[in-house]
Amino acid sequence: MENRDYLDRCHSLAVFGGTFDPIHNGHLAVAEAVLTRFAPQRLLFMPCGQPPHKDGKISSAEHRYQMVQLATCDHLFYDVSRMESDGAGKSYTVDTARRLVQACPKGADIYFIIGADSLMHLPAWKDAEALLKLCCFVVVPRQGYSKKSVSEMIKMINKKFGERVFLLDMKKVDISSTEIRRRFAEGKSVRAFVPRAVEDYALANNLYRPALTFDAVKAALQKRLSPKRFVHTLGVIKEADKLARFYGADVEKARWAALLHDCAKEYSTEKKKALCAKWGIPLDDENTSAIDLTHGPMGAESARRDYYVTDEAILQAIRYHSTGHGEMTMLDKVIMLADFIEPYREDYPPLAKMRALAYTDINKALRAGIKYTIKEEMAAKNPVHPASYDALAELKASEKG
Repeated sequence: MENRDYLDRCHSLAVFGGTFDPIHNGHLAVAEAVLTRFAPQRLLFMPCGQPPHKDGKISSAEHRYQMVQLATCDHLFYDVSRMESDGAGKSYTVDTARRLVQACPKGADIYFIIGADSLMHLPAWKDAEALLKLCCFVVVPRQGYSKKSVSEMIKMINKKFGERVFLLDMKKVDISSTEIRRRFAEGKSVRAFVPRAVEDYALANNLYRPALTFDAVKAALQKRLSPKRFVHTLGVIKEADKLARFYGADVEKARWAALLHDCAKEYSTEKKKALCAKWGIPLDDENTSAIDLTHGPMGAESARRDYYVTDEAILQAIRYHSTGHGEMTMLDKVIMLADFIEPYREDYPPLAKMRALAYTDINKALRAGIKYTIKEEMAAKNPVHPASYDALAELKASEKG
């Protein structure tokens, strides 16, 4: 049950209802304009349940509520209410207005924010006369509705009910949720239209587009990676497929982890640093002095954010493919070894030994590769990540076991 205690102290309230499927930057611009013009104590976003004027499919009330929370939670004056989304059946503004009048202090000013398109139908809303006595309305300009026609409708309503409707003086917002959903469905960027947190949520929950196919992601990587890196990726996919089948790991997960294991490898040093800061990837002493060590955890985060991978086993295999760690799963081992021995690798000292061991003892094969990597890094006076020592210890213990 939603806690609405804050309403009993709210003497002026602006209510912004809608489907918010999804909430976008245009909604946020309207909210900011209302704050500036009317200075309410709070601006309450109120995602609806099933709107009476929309019979088509919309995202669940919970998903829409969560997206609005993500878009607004760091704003001092914004709150989000489940008042309409928790209700069963279709919601009507007059019912919401009555509940708000009861919840707020006596005489509180309550403003509902509506678009110019809704204004034209306002006289036909359920219990419109009662509604206009309970609250006021702030009208937002909309494409396709002239200022003259909107002003005439406002004048007509105010003549009958008093000063109850006000026109918000702002530019018309040329962003629509319909267009954003279409862009999601077509795989186009929406970052100019919605907050990043909303985009991430919608993608993670597959709200507006099907999951990307393996071939689609491979094609995208081919465009972005250098030819040499892409050939290496193809080799890792090929080897990971074979190893997974041999050792009984999940083949599909192995193919996805192999495909994306180096997706962040070729970022510039400065971009890696910036993404670590933005994505909360810790830069310990090893990562700070050898920033390339971050390409594993950064690749996992990019796989989640940019390619919509949500399977934690795949993300973990990507995260630790270059360092290993102390509790490696068979999938982790498969991806790390495939990276070491893929068929297009140029020769290096333990490669033949590792390939000979790969299908007889995966732990010994990995130990040979990790020991060589540590030796090379130490010779170059580069830091060695502690996770690699943890991996060696775990692999040695597994052999004894």
